Amino acid sequence: MRPYAGIGVLMLPVSSDSGDAAYEELQRYDEPGIYRRGALEIVRIPRHEWIFGSGSAMVPLVVMAKKAGWLKVVYDDAGREAWINPGRRGTFQPWEVFFKGQAGRMLPGLQKKYYQLFRQPDSGQPLTSVTPRQVFKMILLDGDWAVVMSDPNSLNWMRWRDEDGRLLIGLERGGTPTK
Repeated sequence: MRPYAGIGVLMLPVSSDSGDAAYEELQRYDEPGIYRRGALEIVRIPRHEWIFGSGSAMVPLVVMAKKAGWLKVVYDDAGREAWINPGRRGTFQPWEVFFKGQAGRMLPGLQKKYYQLFRQPDSGQPLTSVTPRQVFKMILLDGDWAVVMSDPNSLNWMRWRDEDGRLLIGLERGGTPTK
């Protein structure tokens, strides 16, 4: 199941000790700083390679909300959420920053309507479409829409998240998120 997009992504580094990943933990809470529910072991968090690419020493967590230094994250494939305070352990980036300039692709198994490219958001008739495996460069995100470069001579709009707020795009396989 495609995850909800939320507001951005927290990239946590996986530290290593003699080649083995350290079992660093983050405390999870029901509300920021209130009622601790346990710990998240960073190395056990799903990496979602089908969305974020592979080959990264970073673990992605989709961020649903932010309050001061606290982030509400989705920490497993079942969509469970918790508040964490990552401190300096990770880098939060809103989607607009995370995807800008990255090589992207559509996630697998989408409805045909999401592969369509438009001159403007919600402009009615699509100009053309991308294939499920076609790579494009993400230029700009605006609301649920993204400006993409699907070939060197054209900039078009496509949806990057659906009407329910779920992701439609991901990084190109083997791609590594910047910073």
